[in-house]
Amino acid sequence: MPRARERLLRGLHLRLSAVWTLAWLLCVAALCAVAIATHARLAQLDLASSLRLRATAVYGLTWFDAQGRFHDETARKEPGLLDADADVWVIGNDEPAKVLLAPKRPRFDLADPFASADAALRDGPEGALEGRDRRGRPYLLQAKETYDERDRPVATILVLADPAARDDAQAAFVRRTLLIALGFALFGVLVGHWLSRRSLRPAIASFEQQERFLAAAAHELRTPVARLQALCETAHDGREPAAQVLAKVERVAAQTAGLVDKLLLLARLDASAAPASKEPVRLDLLVEAILPEDREIEFHAAESVVDADVRLIQTAVRNLIENALVHSARTGAAAPVAVAVEAGKVIVEDRGPGFPADLLARLHEPFVSGPGSPGSGLGLSIVQHVAQLHGGELRLSNRPGGGARAELVLRERA
Repeated sequence: MPRARERLLRGLHLRLSAVWTLAWLLCVAALCAVAIATHARLAQLDLASSLRLRATAVYGLTWFDAQGRFHDETARKEPGLLDADADVWVIGNDEPAKVLLAPKRPRFDLADPFASADAALRDGPEGALEGRDRRGRPYLLQAKETYDERDRPVATILVLADPAARDDAQAAFVRRTLLIALGFALFGVLVGHWLSRRSLRPAIASFEQQERFLAAAAHELRTPVARLQALCETAHDGREPAAQVLAKVERVAAQTAGLVDKLLLLARLDASAAPASKEPVRLDLLVEAILPEDREIEFHAAESVVDADVRLIQTAVRNLIENALVHSARTGAAAPVAVAVEAGKVIVEDRGPGFPADLLARLHEPFVSGPGSPGSGLGLSIVQHVAQLHGGELRLSNRPGGGARAELVLRERA
């Protein structure tokens, strides 16, 4: 492959890989950010909900009597309510404010519980507050007002808990998420690299096929051009009569024109650019109409209707018949070429030398022909392309006793 084309394909591959990688990484990063933010929010809500439940339990198990005395006997009997994993305070609203209930062994050293209560309840009868105590330990505070028998706010319940467990869980989740995201990112990069290479395979194959086609076409055209040049030199030297040289030039020009026509048709078929306007066709009548009248051909046909492009099918069948006639003439076979039509198939048989066994699988390819074959190696390739355009295939085989058999298989109309 030329270096310029190789650089073009490499650059295209890198751009495709980069675009895929960027899009993949953006998606992974977005999902990772959403997952981390959602987990943090849920962890925060879970801890806040737990503290609200604790404050509500204290609210339900404590009360003020008619004389305004605070009673917490029932709350103290409830196991795990006051001295579990949180500090519970009850701050009276009287002037001056006083502590009605305090933890026996406080986990947090609050500088001013009264100020903390006021700050938490600044926006309503319930509120939350995060901060640090005098020793620098972080805490999450949940506050709730409690009322006397006349529904007057007389005290504030404070529940303080350590958010370290929540933060540790969040940090662990972030680490796991980032590791998983890294794995997905690497996987996506590798997949993108593989997909971009795979997506370029048709382009690379097309380039290689184009190069082979051009090289083979140039090789095939070089021979008739060289013959024309030699005939021109012969005419200039006067070694042969002009009429005789002109007749040879006409034959070479006709052969070259036929070769060029086949090359153009094969190029259009190979690019799927040839029009294939299919219509219901009597295949037996189509084949019978193109049989050469000046050659002996044994013809058998049964009625068969297919959806086909008449022009392309005529070209394909004509190539098969001409190929059989040429190879039969090479061996001087007495048996005529046999052509048969049955159930969406055209079968052409001859008693020529047959197909070379070592080339049988490659005779569908352009410019592949047997030793001593006078053709250009394009006829069977054209038939193969026509068959594929019609959803069929070309089957080649050798006949018992010598000779070749070619089957153009099409889809018979239901």
